[in-house]
Amino acid sequence: MAGVGRRQVGSTIKPFLYTYAMEEGFTPCDEFLNEQPTIFDDLGRPWTPRNASKARIGEMVPLSWALTTSNNWISARLIDELKPDNLVKEMRLFGITGFIDPTYPLCLGTNDVSVCEMVTAYTAFSNEGIRVNPIFVTRIEDSQGNIISDFVPKRTEVISEDAYYKMIYMLQSVINNGTGASLRSRYGI
Repeated sequence: MAGVGRRQVGSTIKPFLYTYAMEEGFTPCDEFLNEQPTIFDDLGRPWTPRNASKARIGEMVPLSWALTTSNNWISARLIDELKPDNLVKEMRLFGITGFIDPTYPLCLGTNDVSVCEMVTAYTAFSNEGIRVNPIFVTRIEDSQGNIISDFVPKRTEVISEDAYYKMIYMLQSVINNGTGASLRSRYGI
């Protein structure tokens, strides 16, 4: 039931936020202050996210480091600049179709998303910025092996070439040096 059940996606949402930032002219080298922020929504309600890491507190850190270490404070600062409504629009481009609440905590993955939607969304990172919608049947044949019908997945460009290469650089850093490093040894990546 990959398309039915929905779960909070946590930090797997961050590449969509960072992709949007790259599309808006940010670079992996742009720096933000690594201190706990308090952000106020449109109604004046405060939000103060927590962060698991104690590394480099009080320093200016580049976006590439922030994504590599899955830093919540920098993601919060980034969503404060880019705004939750824009992140929702970006997530829609990536193929996430269910309800998305446009709040500041969205940047930390508070939204429920199906496995199918996340798989679809992440295809853009492995296909040079092109999202490929999954299909369950690729062709239908009759009993003699004659093809009755072929089906081709829909492809949609969702990341510009410039933003794509910036994101690939940062996502490789996640696997090489960051929170995804255990994947390299576990799966022989």
